[in-house]
Parts: sequence; C-alpha cells; structure tokens
Amino acid sequence: MRKNSIKSLLFLFLPGVLIMGCYKNETRYFDDAADPGIVIFSDNGNNILSCFIEGKPWRTVSRITSGFPSLHTNFEVDIIKQPATGLRDTLIIKWLGYFSGNENSQGYLSLHLAVPPNFSYRDLSALQGQRLHIDATKGFFSTSITGLNTGNTNGSGDIYFHTAQFDSIAPGSYSGSISGLFEADFNSFKITRGRFDHIITPEQVFF
Repeated sequence: MRKNSIKSLLFLFLPGVLIMGCYKNETRYFDDAADPGIVIFSDNGNNILSCFIEGKPWRTVSRITSGFPSLHTNFEVDIIKQPATGLRDTLIIKWLGYFSGNENSQGYLSLHLAVPPNFSYRDLSALQGQRLHIDATKGFFSTSITGLNTGNTNGSGDIYFHTAQFDSIAPGSYSGSISGLFEADFNSFKITRGRFDHIITPEQVFF
C-alpha cells in the first residue's frame, strides 16, 4: 500500500518538475553602477528595457520561454504596425513592465510612430543609427501603468536606435534586434535614462 502511495506521488510530482525544468529566463539583468536601479546600456540581446519614471526604477518583465511548443512565451516587447484610414499608419513598440520590486504594478510603455502604409521590415532596419525627436507630428509616447496618474496625456521626447536589424525569414515573418536610448516628458512626470536591448523573434512582430 505504501509503495502504491509513493508511486502516485511520483506520478503527480515528476511532470511538474519536467515542465518547470523546461522554462528558461532569456532576460539578463546587469546593474548600472552609475545609475542604481536600472541596467547598463547594452546591445547584446539582453531582452530588457529599464528607465526611471518619476525617479523610480521601472523595468520590463523577464522573457520566459518554454521547451513545450504549446506553451506561450512571456515576451517583454512587441512591434506592431497598426493600419489607419488616412495616409499614415502607426508603428507601435510596446513594452510590458513594472516598478522594480513590485511586479503587481505591471503596465505598458509604448512608442507610437507615424509611418507610411508601405513601411516594412527594411524600414525598421533603416532606423539604425537614427535619433528621432518625438512630437505631435512624428508620434508620441504613451503609458498605461498602475499607480501612475497620466490622464490622457501623450508624451514627447527623444529616442535613439543604436541597433535596428531585421530580416525576412518567411513571407510575413520577421526577426531581428533593437537597442537604444530614450527619454520622454509627459508634463506631469518624466521618463529618464531609458535604455533597451532586445532580440526580436517572429512572434513579436505584427505587420
């Protein structure tokens, strides 16, 4: 009887161990000694964005992948081209994150750029080395973060794409990498010392 009980426990326990063992954290966090609370600037595919929002450290969620194809990867960033009815579409880079030490404060930080309807992955790559001033004519920053009082304000600011490299790996399927720096002003608060570094998979690009 005791042997049967042990076998039953093992039967219930082992699948959980196997599943947990197949999860992998693909985010690497390296503290910036000069700016405690955020990561160093990098372009090594560390899969993270960090910044100060109202002087408080904010970072993206960790990218957690699974060895099981049926289980969804928890991505920290997506790139979306949103069709519009006018002459310009909108390119959205959307980061999911939280104030450091409080994962319950999850929310989004997004960059919205006005782009032509024929904007493609090649145009994404053309952002490399570009410094863009974001204002009402080119786009805006937006946030949706728990505990942050933003009203309906869109932010202005600057973003620098240190790297932006994309390839087409199949029809309608793209992969690449982005890294860079940014700051934004929402009038009621500021985002400062922002830096990002991501490998982008086809599951993160929505064109």
